[in-house]
Amino acid sequence: MPISDPTNPLVPNFKIVINGSTLSVDPETHVTSVTVDDDTELLSMFAFELVNSEWHTKELQWIDEQQQLFTIGNAVEVKLGYGDNLETIIAGEITGLEPEFNFNRLPRLTVRGYDRRHRLQRGRNTRTFVQQKDSDIAEQIARAVGLTPKTEDSRVIQPYVLQANQTDMDFLQERARRIHYEVVVEDKTLYFRPVGNIDSPIFTLSLEDDLLEFYPRLSSMGQVSEVTVCSWNPKAEANKFEWRATKGDEVSKMGGKDSGATLSENAFGTALETISDRPVMTLAEAEQMARARFNQVALSLITGEGVCRGRTDLRSGKVIGIEGIGKQFSGQYYVAATSHRYRSSGSYTTHFSVQRNAL
Repeated sequence: MPISDPTNPLVPNFKIVINGSTLSVDPETHVTSVTVDDDTELLSMFAFELVNSEWHTKELQWIDEQQQLFTIGNAVEVKLGYGDNLETIIAGEITGLEPEFNFNRLPRLTVRGYDRRHRLQRGRNTRTFVQQKDSDIAEQIARAVGLTPKTEDSRVIQPYVLQANQTDMDFLQERARRIHYEVVVEDKTLYFRPVGNIDSPIFTLSLEDDLLEFYPRLSSMGQVSEVTVCSWNPKAEANKFEWRATKGDEVSKMGGKDSGATLSENAFGTALETISDRPVMTLAEAEQMARARFNQVALSLITGEGVCRGRTDLRSGKVIGIEGIGKQFSGQYYVAATSHRYRSSGSYTTHFSVQRNAL
């Protein structure tokens, strides 16, 4: 695994592969920076900047001479690491070119693109899904945009679901939030899966090794003791139904003892949230929504941002441990987003955002 080793330092390195071919030495030596932003909610993005080697030419080096290389839609794979030990951070497609022209410095070109989730944002659709699970809907949409679905069974059959003039991305994320799932694309595979804060940490950071900065925030604002989903189904014999999610319904306390619900209730008393403004057709669906909302709120108890030496294994959707920052804040954290930043000056750092639901 390409990670830093302060006792035996290696030079950070990168490799960019376009349409299956590694970027040749000439353009590679003109790359001044590489950035990869990896996110569970937003599209993951890559950007790399090239600088011209000459001031004035009839054809600009990277904008005109290499026009075919950086064509919109070309497939790109970005690898980062140390020395020859590199790992793919993102596989996506070029979606934009951003040249810079300034009278007192060489022209530059930023090549920007996204993971293939960007295909889910092309256009808006209005359609219905009848007697399907959310995981079935995700599979159908993934195939329609040329992606291979890999979904985890969402279990509850939805009698009727409407996609009302929404992008596929907005629609799928809306369905995912209702059941505490996430929509992630890796290369050409779309994952529709539960939020992974139940998983074990993949590694631990501390100020004694790779961790450089960490800024956690504990806030009880917004925490609730109980989430109730209630609805009415005129076709059912008992047409009103409801489900309550409360303490004990956390999918995991991430190694902590007291969840956000417990801490807030002990300090300020009971706080209730009722959801009754959304169509819910079955008791099973109400249960799923109540548990999902309760866990979403709990996961915002502690949020934080940090920076560490570049680690290719630090990715969104994973659980890591952070130690050596006091008893309250040391423990497991769910990684919501990362930003891998390479600079030609020889630096590679990983910035990250995390969440936790208990102390």
